[in-house]
Amino acid sequence: MNVARSNPYALYVHCDGAMDYDSKNSGGIGYEIVFPEEVALERITKSIGKYEGSNIERLELEAILQGMYELLRLFEEHGNDLRNVQTIIITTDRFSLNDQEKTSPYKIREWRKNKWYNYEGKAIKNRFLLDKIDKTRKKISDKTYCSVEIKYLRRKFNKVADKLAKEGKKRYLKKPDIVIHGLKLCKRKYDGLEVDYKLLEDKKKYLVRIFRKEPVLDQWEIWGELCDGEHLGKKIKVYSDRIMELRLHRHHGYYIRIKKKFSHHVSIFKTIKEKKINGNK
Repeated sequence: MNVARSNPYALYVHCDGAMDYDSKNSGGIGYEIVFPEEVALERITKSIGKYEGSNIERLELEAILQGMYELLRLFEEHGNDLRNVQTIIITTDRFSLNDQEKTSPYKIREWRKNKWYNYEGKAIKNRFLLDKIDKTRKKISDKTYCSVEIKYLRRKFNKVADKLAKEGKKRYLKKPDIVIHGLKLCKRKYDGLEVDYKLLEDKKKYLVRIFRKEPVLDQWEIWGELCDGEHLGKKIKVYSDRIMELRLHRHHGYYIRIKKKFSHHVSIFKTIKEKKINGNK
């Protein structure tokens, strides 16, 4: 049995996104639809691109969404062939986007009630794509009477969708749907991974260089890289208001002090101090 499709009676939609991380943040998406053996339909593969001004999470979400739209078309055209399908499993190789994490209909329902903020008061990123996915999932379920799950699948079992997404990067049908408006980027100085926020100390002074700023509702997600100490080169995510965003310029270095730590970001005190960092352009 194919490990990627452990349920022989389910219809599978394998989804993926791919990025070039070039000056335009361009990328593509792909999906593969595989039917149960008793369904007399050939598998479907599709590449879509070229997306610009996006990020990898949005591309992965867009792949899921486009796969869902294809499902609606399939059931409209081949409803009789698919009448015995009871389970639809949509897979992604990005762990944070499965039903146990970000795409859970229960979480999305809570975020909607809370005006798209989480329990920490942090604005939910990509809310419009998550909202579309949740509403489209319900539409599929209502139309097909199938359960619709979004599951994590390790990348090595998602090779077809990965290849399709990479092919999508090369296509020049521009799609502005998932552009991040207001995104401000510059080249990184280091290539470290994200810091473990539990290891940071409250009120301690850290030197960071700003390389990315993105608006999220009425907040700003600001990425910096730590430029001294034991966490040298690691990325750090700060959530701030518009006033602080205007004070933190890309390419520039600043001493910041942590006001509060969260699972995946920090808030900082307003008393920042600029510091020249060697190698800045």
